[in-house]
Amino acid sequence: MGKQLGIVVVGCGGISNCHTAALARIPEVKLIASVDIDEARAKDFVHRYGFETHAADLGAVLGRDDVDAVVVTTANDTHAPLSVKALEAGKHVLVQKPMALTLAEADVMIATANRANRKLMVSFFEFFHPAFRRAKEIVDQGLIGDVFFFKAIMAWYMPSMTAWRFDPKISGGGILMDGHVHHIAYFQWLLGDPPVESVYSEFGALNSTAAVEDTGVTLIRTAKAIAEISGSNRLLEPNAQSGRYFKEWIEIFGSRGTIHIDPTERPSLRVYIEGNELRESLGGGWIAPRLEPSPPLERAYSNHFNPDENPWVDEHRHFVDCCINDKPVVSDGYFGRKVLEILMAGYRSHAEGRKIRLPLVAAGAPR
Repeated sequence: MGKQLGIVVVGCGGISNCHTAALARIPEVKLIASVDIDEARAKDFVHRYGFETHAADLGAVLGRDDVDAVVVTTANDTHAPLSVKALEAGKHVLVQKPMALTLAEADVMIATANRANRKLMVSFFEFFHPAFRRAKEIVDQGLIGDVFFFKAIMAWYMPSMTAWRFDPKISGGGILMDGHVHHIAYFQWLLGDPPVESVYSEFGALNSTAAVEDTGVTLIRTAKAIAEISGSNRLLEPNAQSGRYFKEWIEIFGSRGTIHIDPTERPSLRVYIEGNELRESLGGGWIAPRLEPSPPLERAYSNHFNPDENPWVDEHRHFVDCCINDKPVVSDGYFGRKVLEILMAGYRSHAEGRKIRLPLVAAGAPR
């Protein structure tokens, strides 16, 4: 076996299971320590995934020479401080979205990563989902022409108002920060990260007593395309794959055709191209391109997609490869900051009742 990457996972809550189960399936990963302020949860991860040790504080394990990287899967308000702490200790970082609660925090993260010469990657798992990845290949190849319209929804049901996601001091916001963030990132990645001209959002606590928005719509304008991104965390609609309340679909409209992504269904990807011209096995009419299924041992739990197509292992394999072989990550701090800037513009738009022009402030740390 070649070089292994020693990894610490900080935060042993729900989404951390997706990250850690994926890491445990990668031969190049050595699970050093699980960290959580609730030490019982950290200890449970040792037994569940095979970490060498556990701790209640990240600082207790950062001094170890065999720790190369830290995966931050805590609540939103600790993403920035924990990432900075790890980067200052000379460790690579993979951090859950959103990367921070403010652009100023994001700038500090980027500058710290630059000074330490370490990787800073923001987790957008859909980049590695077979249907989302194939859709980008189709767009990049020009098979549906120029994309001019993008529609997406991600919604689920959270019953408890005591969840940290409903506390604005911890979450930074509601469905925009938790749901829209995925499709904002995918829209930007899909189209090659075009400059955003303006952002407009409407939202509210429409089906709860939450202190943050439970339902919202965001419009993003670029020079050549408009994105309409919507969602709610109070939507009572079960999906066929898991029976849990979850809904997601994406529609991508080009000048020569259309792509539909429905990741909880089979097939998860459908493409329509006008006419009978054959290109890359895409013919006239609706077709479902073949996707490579995830190996059975790489299918961690998630209700975001059907079980055959799992992005988590590929996402972490990419991060590990970039750290070991010094390659650029697909969603670095600069990209994560752009996504955060669009979110911040959405919140300002709602507060001021108008569309907001970008950029909001001067760019952060220089490349």
